[in-house]
Amino acid sequence: MSSCEEHLDVARHHLTEAYKLLERGNPFDAAEKVWAAVRHATMALTLKVLGEATPPKGLSWRSFVKEAFIKAGLSESEASRWASYYIDVRDKLHGDCFYGLTYEEEEHKPLMEGAREYVDLIEKLVVGYRGG
Repeated sequence: MSSCEEHLDVARHHLTEAYKLLERGNPFDAAEKVWAAVRHATMALTLKVLGEATPPKGLSWRSFVKEAFIKAGLSESEASRWASYYIDVRDKLHGDCFYGLTYEEEEHKPLMEGAREYVDLIEKLVVGYRGG
């Protein structure tokens, strides 16, 4: 199994756990599991299309993730949207919700619900990526 496949498997596992925690009324731990799922899916994408799990020195995460989405075949606007989603999950779910113990359903629940679409998209891009 490739490193990309392993990251996708871990992402799926964390996503399943996140939704179970959310159903049980634990949005704080669910937020951290969603972040883990998004992070692992993103690593699968960046490893596959850019050959790196983290941005090189001087490049922001937003730019790094956007570049990976573009190289994988998304338009610039779609790549920007998904890079923003990544940053929002990191900042709002991992930071505000998990570490800050602040859960605002209107702010945080849509991010949690969007994780499945994000992971599905990345899986499709990684599986279909032919290089270039």
